[in-house]
Amino acid sequence: MAKKKKAGLSAERQRQDEEIRLLTVEPEEVGMSSTYLDYIDEVMQRSIEEKMMKGMVTLVARHGRIVQFKAYGQMEEGVPMKKDCIFRLASMSKTIGAAALMQLYDRGIIMPSDPVFAYIPAFANPMVAEPGENGDIVLVPAKREPTVHDLLTMTSGVSAVRAMDSGHPGHEYCAALYKEKGIIDTMHGLDMTIAEVVDQVAGFPLGSHPGEHWEYSNLSSIITGRIVEIASGMNLDSYLKKYIFEPLDMQDTAFFPEESKWTRIPAVHACGSMDKLTGLDVPGTDDTRLPFSDARKYFNISAGLTGTAYDYFKFAQMLLNRGIYQGKRLLSPNAVRLMTTNHMGDRQESIYGHTWGYMMDVMTAYNTTFNYMGLGSYSWHGYWGSCYNVWPEKDVVAIFLSQVSPVGMSWKTQERFLNVTANSVMDDLS
Repeated sequence: MAKKKKAGLSAERQRQDEEIRLLTVEPEEVGMSSTYLDYIDEVMQRSIEEKMMKGMVTLVARHGRIVQFKAYGQMEEGVPMKKDCIFRLASMSKTIGAAALMQLYDRGIIMPSDPVFAYIPAFANPMVAEPGENGDIVLVPAKREPTVHDLLTMTSGVSAVRAMDSGHPGHEYCAALYKEKGIIDTMHGLDMTIAEVVDQVAGFPLGSHPGEHWEYSNLSSIITGRIVEIASGMNLDSYLKKYIFEPLDMQDTAFFPEESKWTRIPAVHACGSMDKLTGLDVPGTDDTRLPFSDARKYFNISAGLTGTAYDYFKFAQMLLNRGIYQGKRLLSPNAVRLMTTNHMGDRQESIYGHTWGYMMDVMTAYNTTFNYMGLGSYSWHGYWGSCYNVWPEKDVVAIFLSQVSPVGMSWKTQERFLNVTANSVMDDLS
C-alpha cells in the first residue's frame, strides 16, 4: 500500500526526507558514541545562551551513514531554525569551484601546470609589486607566469581586494590600488559577470611572485571559475548545475535560490549582541541580501553559493569517497588526491596556521589557533559562520552551518563541534 503524502510537503521534499531516514543509523552501529554526540547539544545551547550564535544546523556522518542531524535556535526572532534551512555558504563555495575545475582536469581539458594566460591572455607577462631599496614599491617582471595550480593554492600572487592583514608590502600595495580604482570586495552581488570582474583586474600587478607567497584571495577563486567557463564553453551556473548539483541531487544549492525558497534563508546576526545584520560597511552593497539580488548573473564561486547541510554533506561525502557518491562518479580518485593534498610542503600557511590544498585547508599539525577533527582532515569555512570537515582516517564528515558575523569566538563554536565529533569516534583508534 502506497504511503500517504504528508500535507504541505512536495513530492521532491518527501523523497529527500525518506532518503535521509534511510541513511540515518544509531551512532553505535558505525563505531561512534551517542553519549558523546549528545555533547554537541550542550555546545550549541551554550553558544546560543552566550549570544555567539542565533541558531545553527549540524550534521555528522560516518561510513556514509548519518548519526547526528539537528537544528538549534532560531533563524530569526520567533522563527525556529530548521534542518532544511538554506544558508549563505560564503567561502565554502570555493571547494565546489575547485571540484568543477578538476572535472575538466579529468577530461584532459585543463592542466594545473597551464599558465593562466592560456585562458585569459591579459594575464601574460605580469608585473609584480615588491619593496624597493628605499622602502617604496617598485614594479618588476614576474619571475614566471602564474599557473592554474597557483590559483588553486592561493600562491598566484593575485592579491585580495582587502589585504587580509598579510603584512606583505606588495599585497598591501595592490589592495590599495584596487580600492583607488573602485574595485570593491568580490563577495558582493554585483550587476556584472565574473568575466567582467576578471577583465577589471587582469591588468593589475601581482602582489608577489607566483609560487612564493600564500595570500587568501577571493579573486584567485573567481579567476578559476572564469577558467571553467572558458574551458567548458558554459557559464558557471549552468556548469555547476549539470555536472555537480544534479548528479549529487543537491536540490537546494544555487547562486540565487528560487523565490519560493527565500523563507528558508536565515537572517544574519551579530555575534555578541544578536542584532540582525542587513549590510556591511561598504557603501552601496549589502552582503546579507546577496541571495535575493535582482542581478542574477554574478556567479561568484569564491563566496556566492547558498545551500543546505544535507546538500553539502553529499558533496563532502563524494570527496571522502574519492570522487563517487551513490554510484555516480564526479571526480577521479587522483583528482581528489590532488585537491586534498598539502601543497605547501613544510610551510604552515593558512588563516588557521595549517597547510593548503586546492581551495581547502589541510591539517598536518595541531596548533593553538584552530584544530579540525584530526590530522589529515581537510576543511574550509564560510564568512558567515559555516564549515565542512572531512576526516579520511576515520571516515567521518561533519557539517556546521550558521549565519553570524565572523568573530573569533563564534568560530570557536565550530571548533568545539568538530572536537566533540572527533571524540565521539570510539573504535579503531590509532
